[in-house]
Amino acid sequence: MKKQVRWIGTSMMLLFVMTVSLSTAFGQTTQRDPLAQLKRAITQASAPTLTSTQETALTTLITAYKDAQPDEPDATIEAAREAYDAAILAGKLADAQAQATIIATQSASLAKARLDAQAKFDIDVLTILSNGGQLASLNTKFGADRVLGLVESLAGQGGGGPGGGPGGGHPGGGRP
Repeated sequence: MKKQVRWIGTSMMLLFVMTVSLSTAFGQTTQRDPLAQLKRAITQASAPTLTSTQETALTTLITAYKDAQPDEPDATIEAAREAYDAAILAGKLADAQAQATIIATQSASLAKARLDAQAKFDIDVLTILSNGGQLASLNTKFGADRVLGLVESLAGQGGGGPGGGPGGGHPGGGRP
């Protein structure tokens, strides 16, 4: 009987320690290294490791790019969409067409701005990698398309790139 009580007591203590450990582990927030996938690809390509200057420059680019992205839907498109819906419900074709033009024009303008920002980001990252001697090895190991997918993944665009996912980097498998 004493052994049973001791065993139950030990089991309860072990269960308590495990519960505390798990809750502590889940409560901790770990910061993900935004360059981890790039570093892994660089290692796989046997390229020179990133210098601290390169890491700082890349992290700054990533942060600036993400901070520049809009957090909310475009107000012009939202207002035009509501007016478009109202015009359709009212049976006013000319008004609906006018709102459709506003929606299409604003959408195209925003898409161009996103593509311009993405192109600048990609070129800046590729320049940093080229100047550091990593780009040629990455292109040789993975091919230019996969390297571009990897670069775009740094900005939160596209897929995994080398060793970490589909590798294409472009939603739907094609160019934006």
